[in-house]
Amino acid sequence: MDEKKRFNLLIDNERYPVSIFPSEEEGYREAARQINYKLNKYRSAFPEFNSIQHWKMVALDLAYENTSMKDRNDTRPYMEKIKELNEDIERCIQQSQDKGL
Repeated sequence: MDEKKRFNLLIDNERYPVSIFPSEEEGYREAARQINYKLNKYRSAFPEFNSIQHWKMVALDLAYENTSMKDRNDTRPYMEKIKELNEDIERCIQQSQDKGL
């Protein structure tokens, strides 16, 4: 199993050390890029906001994306439908066997 390694991420022109598995590095780097992109977007859109307000907008944006993805990835309704269809198939097979087909 891989060991955690220390990486530096650049967020808002500051370096942040993180200890993560090498396989997670690209995901963390992409997350840092998204944060920087959103910070710059909100700084441009709302120059009258202070730094904390920009960070709050980024947090809100990322939290909204996170909750949206959770709803999109909910497979329970599909699994329930598959179970129901499997039961129908089993019932049809049993009926055809009972009739000698």
